[in-house]
Formats: sequence, C-alpha cells, structure tokens
Amino acid sequence: MSQDAIAGFGNEGFSIKEEDIQGKYLVPDFNSIDFMIRVKGSSMYPKYSSGDIVACRIIQESAFIQWNKTYVIATREQGILCKRLRKSELADHLLAVSDNKDYPPFDIPREEITGIALIIGTIRLE
Repeated sequence: MSQDAIAGFGNEGFSIKEEDIQGKYLVPDFNSIDFMIRVKGSSMYPKYSSGDIVACRIIQESAFIQWNKTYVIATREQGILCKRLRKSELADHLLAVSDNKDYPPFDIPREEITGIALIIGTIRLE
C-alpha cells in the first residue's frame, strides 16, 4: 500500500493513495483542480451519490475555511471524508455535517486532519 501523498494532500501516517485518484478525466472547466476522487457511501445524499466523482482543490491554509461548503477531508483515524464544514463550538475542532439527515454532525479535532480540499465540481453517471 503506497503512502505517497498526491499533490501534498495528507502527511505523516495518512494520505490519499494513487489508486484513490481518478486521474483519467480531462474536463476543461476543472483546470484549477488538484485531483478527482470517487464518493463512497450515502452520508452526503442528495448532493453527492455513491459513485459520483468530485473535483477538488487543495486548501493550503486551513485557517480560511468557507463555512458550509463541501470538502474532502483526510483524517488519520477515519480515512477520507466528504462533508460540509462548519464552525465548531469546541476549540481547535471543525464541525462535519452530512446532507443526509440520517447522519448526525460530529466534531473533528484539527490535529486529526491531515488535508482539506474544497469540492469545486462533480461528475455523475446515471
């Protein structure tokens, strides 16, 4: 299992692996993205369905988060998450919110996060 970071996304014990990246797509409107990755699970339905491919731009400075936008978040313990980020009531945490109401929001400690990327577009297959 390769632990190589893609475009600097992730560090130490966790990173997005080469096999996670959907690298064979060339979409002219996605010329400012760093990577594309497939969504898994139903926590962000109806915004994103399992199997959708999201185009992401890596956020270099995590102090500037656009609240309520959707992000791909790399974490040490939970792996790769696709969530809306909001301000947490806890110090040094981010609140991760799912669009699917069956999944309650939860706080992520900032030290748990190894990378954040803003989702700027989606490819959905029928």
